[in-house]
Amino acid sequence: MKTLTILVAEDDLLTRMTLERSVVQWGYQLVSASDGENARELLRTRTIDVCLLDWDLPKLNGIELCKWLRTQTTARAPYVVLIAGTEQPEEIQTGYEAGANDYVTRPCDLKYLRRRIATVADKLNREQLRDKTEIAGLEDRSVAGLSPLDIYLSDLRLMRRKT
Repeated sequence: MKTLTILVAEDDLLTRMTLERSVVQWGYQLVSASDGENARELLRTRTIDVCLLDWDLPKLNGIELCKWLRTQTTARAPYVVLIAGTEQPEEIQTGYEAGANDYVTRPCDLKYLRRRIATVADKLNREQLRDKTEIAGLEDRSVAGLSPLDIYLSDLRLMRRKT
């Protein structure tokens, strides 16, 4: 299955380094930016699966970047986690209205963040598997509940049938 690419966009050096180290330790590919314009350029030129966006990025803040991202026409928009310093309901609502999928406060609970990213990875892998079965003409075959080994063995059987 595909390894997620995660963009960490954070201007605070210590926070950015902590998030970068965590993303790599969790087994994901990392791209990083220290300001909103750099993050936007990475989003234009790279395939990003998950964005960890600081609300208060310089040059283009996380809210503006999130709004820009949602106006782009791409095959699949990245999952956006907005990182902010407050739990004020108005700010949380503003984040969601800008297009964020999730909202976490600083200091980040890394266990929670890891679980959220793992959930996104599971969802994307299921979508990828569903797409593979549709391409192979197996639309009616259910893959729910299959282990990664079952899926791998199924892929091997499909490859053998085609040869």
